Amino acid sequence: MSLLKSKTLSEQICGIIEKRIISGEYPVSTKLPPERKLAEEFDVSRPSIRAALKMLVARNMLAARQGDGYYVSLQYQEDFLHSWKNLLGSHPDWESDVFDFNRSIEGCMAALAAKRRTDTDLERIEFWVNKFEEAYVKQNREQQEEADVCFHQAIAEASHNILFSHLSNSLLNMLYYQTRSRIMYTEGIEDPRPALISQHRAICEAIKAEDSKQASFHAEQHLNYVADCIRQNQEYRSRSEYAGTLAQNDRQKTDKW
Repeated sequence: MSLLKSKTLSEQICGIIEKRIISGEYPVSTKLPPERKLAEEFDVSRPSIRAALKMLVARNMLAARQGDGYYVSLQYQEDFLHSWKNLLGSHPDWESDVFDFNRSIEGCMAALAAKRRTDTDLERIEFWVNKFEEAYVKQNREQQEEADVCFHQAIAEASHNILFSHLSNSLLNMLYYQTRSRIMYTEGIEDPRPALISQHRAICEAIKAEDSKQASFHAEQHLNYVADCIRQNQEYRSRSEYAGTLAQNDRQKTDKW
């Protein structure tokens, strides 16, 4: 049975594939199924598929590689993020604003996930909670970062809101690596990662219980904790740098002795 209703076939196909790209069903840099398979899925001719794919290339959402097919392009995300990067680069208090923004968005996404999640959504969230803990046991910080990002992305996708899913996969992901990822590399303060594991599990349990208020509460508290740890770590590093300068001055004084 055809997935299409009215309008021009190529426009409808274009819209469906575009939605899949934005929602993350077709992730950035991945190759789309070949034209033949797409034609079979939509029950249309290959020329209709080809016309739809060319529309997406024109929108910078796909990149055509001669003899290889179509790939989801980075360009559409880069275009979206460019103005945000410029804004943050010229704003002296951007980091505080980022955490305010993240806190509100993450709380809202967790609340919606608690209301709308499916059993499979919950399995995905639990999967990344466990993977974060496994990466911590192995002391693999790169895997911890990836599991942390994927945990929050799974919550965004469990909200079943395409805007939140796209926002999380693009803007929030960029902001994560500019701010929150530093919590994996703290020094001079108590290791925050056991607390992160506990907080992840609290968010997950609230979503499992379909308790939107608790899910939002735990998500916002989690972001408060992350922001506080990063602030403490920055203060520690600043004190360390100052102490290091004083120590260097001490050594210079004694060089002439």
